[in-house]
Amino acid sequence: MSIFATRFDDELCLKNIYRGKSAEGLYCQVESVKVGKDQRPDESCFIVRDGRKVLRSGAYAHQMSRQKDRPKPWYDTEYVDMEHVLSEEGDADVFTWRTPVGEVVGRRRHNHFFEYPVKTAKDLEVWTYVHTHQGFKPNPVLTDEDRRNRSTISINWSPVQQLLQFDIGLENFYYLLADEPVKMAALLDAMQERCLEKLRLGTELFPNAEFIYWGENTSSSAISPTHYRQLTLPHIRSYAALAHKSGKRLVVHMCGLLSGLLDCFIETGMDGIHSVTPPPLGDCPYTLIREKFPSNFTILGRFNAHFWVGRSKAEIQEALKRTIYPELLDSPFALLVTTDANPDIPAADVETLIEALNDFVK
Repeated sequence: MSIFATRFDDELCLKNIYRGKSAEGLYCQVESVKVGKDQRPDESCFIVRDGRKVLRSGAYAHQMSRQKDRPKPWYDTEYVDMEHVLSEEGDADVFTWRTPVGEVVGRRRHNHFFEYPVKTAKDLEVWTYVHTHQGFKPNPVLTDEDRRNRSTISINWSPVQQLLQFDIGLENFYYLLADEPVKMAALLDAMQERCLEKLRLGTELFPNAEFIYWGENTSSSAISPTHYRQLTLPHIRSYAALAHKSGKRLVVHMCGLLSGLLDCFIETGMDGIHSVTPPPLGDCPYTLIREKFPSNFTILGRFNAHFWVGRSKAEIQEALKRTIYPELLDSPFALLVTTDANPDIPAADVETLIEALNDFVK
């Protein structure tokens, strides 16, 4: 295999990248697209809408899905001495927790909360109760084969990212952090205990898994280096330590502005970053990560829909050249091409993209 080859949907190649080994070329994953041995997109990836052949976007389908229809993770959450209710109001999912110390309610539409469950200092007490009175057990649908063969354990959100995105929201998080530091500290500690409990369960259930994928969505637009170092760095460091103790590598999904946080990331001991977004949409060139991190550090880079939807082959390749360089292709690097939840991408654009990627490094 030439160092300049382009590959798609090669499971062994992707595992080697996660292991910290060179891709020996350009390895690509195109969201929602299966690429066959003929290096063409499979027809099952498309649908016909209003007489037009368009891509079946997995990101858009997830965004529009209801909570009751979403697949369950590998674990079940058990709530003790409280009532957890999922309901619907029109196109919104409603989440209610009723506890002996109070009730909180959150409402979500199209995968985004427009009403966060935690709004006040009193709600912090309720939310701490929720997280000190829950636990996790294996999803009963898991089979022995699932446990033997799973290669990646997926877990989402450290405490701060959970609170910022889903529980409190950006502004109120920092207000409560300043106004109620003792209550916030107690909540963060309780949430971290649950994260570690979940991670321990995963490493026990899936002893043969090689990787921990930890979803975060970290960005310096939402957390400063000072707050990251104080609040989140110790949490991620503990996940990395536990992962390494069980013989696994920790790869963290962070798709935001990262350059100002890289020195913090180094101290966590993480083994890779999933969805690194270089300029102009992000601020972290791949060269910067390669300079700062060990040679076996895994980079899964992001190529947003902005750069390929509606673009010519030449325009796509020019965008690729601005971020990808030969030495990168001889390192643990994969390119993740995203649809960014665009529901109306013409099939012709997908075909142009695949052709551009195939010919990029020849």
